[in-house]
Amino acid sequence: MSHVSPESQVAVDTLWYTRCPVPTTSGIAQHKRWLQNAFAAQGIILDSIRASQDRAVRESHFRHSLPGSFREGGNVPPIWARANGQDTAVVGITWVDERQLVLVRDDADIRSAADLRGRRLGLVRKAAGDLVDVGRAEALRGLLSALEIGEVPRDSVHFVDIEAPEWELKEAGAAGQDHHALPIQALQAGVVDAIFIKGAAVAKALTQGLRPIIDLNEQADPMLRLSAGSPRPVTVDRQTLAHAPERVARYLAVLLKTAQWAVQNPDPVVAVVAAETGVAAEDVRLAFGPRLHLSFEPQLSAVYVEGLRRQKAFLLAEGFLVRDFDFDSWIDPAPLAHAAALVDQVVLES
Repeated sequence: MSHVSPESQVAVDTLWYTRCPVPTTSGIAQHKRWLQNAFAAQGIILDSIRASQDRAVRESHFRHSLPGSFREGGNVPPIWARANGQDTAVVGITWVDERQLVLVRDDADIRSAADLRGRRLGLVRKAAGDLVDVGRAEALRGLLSALEIGEVPRDSVHFVDIEAPEWELKEAGAAGQDHHALPIQALQAGVVDAIFIKGAAVAKALTQGLRPIIDLNEQADPMLRLSAGSPRPVTVDRQTLAHAPERVARYLAVLLKTAQWAVQNPDPVVAVVAAETGVAAEDVRLAFGPRLHLSFEPQLSAVYVEGLRRQKAFLLAEGFLVRDFDFDSWIDPAPLAHAAALVDQVVLES
């Protein structure tokens, strides 16, 4: 890594992080306060974007507009932010497989993805606003994957919009926010014939008289398991990366150490993810399976990068992005390599 003079270092004593209410390495590390402690030793405060009382700050969870900020979570907002001109870099990727279900009513005559031909498929559409419609991108990706697997032409189904409110970005109370309630209600009412649900919301959905006809997570090809949640990029603004590379490396080193801890602590991992997602531990196990604790190492493997590349292509093709961007230059492997050399220096204090 190139030398950065002391004069060019970022002269701030606060860094920011944000993560989605899904299983992330950053979520575990901040929940255990390992990230905060690592920076506090340097006199730096690591603060939560989604916990801010300022909506403009909270919107950086989607816009990635706040200098000195790290993000790990669903791939739609960081791809959208980069397409909108935010100068960010992908410095790691995690991939947590999760149940991805296409659900129908229990009394429906739909038994497989092949039976979706001619049916009404529900797609949420958020209220007016200039933030990307993550829920719609998530549902459309899942439903199109199911059609591909079932060999059902896209033009042989009917997509039905389900109006939904703007996403609430506040960290406090976010666990109680249910973005899947309206699609479930539409399905129960017979307005649509099938919907897509993934992750921690699966357990509740399965108690609502709904039946899965396909689980995309059972596909052997990881490219058929792509979703708005997987792969999950770890991103940072380029200003921080250029002027404070040691801070980026330190952040990633804590994530690498956290992933090592997770491998040895499957039950505590479930407990933390339950707190992060706002569901019971048994629902975490149902949604993410017995290998969850093995899924938290940030990597830039060929499969992870290709998955993210295809998600960008999907979002562009489906009109979620205002413009294309150079994907390869978005990926920067140097910080993760630097972090790997530092990981043995990281001590995770209880």
